[in-house]
Amino acid sequence: FELMPVIRIFAENNTARDPRLYCCPIYKKPVRTDLNYIAAVDLKTAQAPEHWVLRGVALLCDVK
Repeated sequence: FELMPVIRIFAENNTARDPRLYCCPIYKKPVRTDLNYIAAVDLKTAQAPEHWVLRGVALLCDVK
């Protein structure tokens, strides 16, 4: 596991989606079920979003 820096979340009135952003899911625990799902955040990345999707990348709040 790698630590993620603090993320600042703010609302933006924008309907256009940047296709270069990875829509990363956030889960409470490593068990990735709908009960542990919190939200998704768009992350900037040098790789195509598909690169991360194929690797199953997600943010976890608790890895215990």
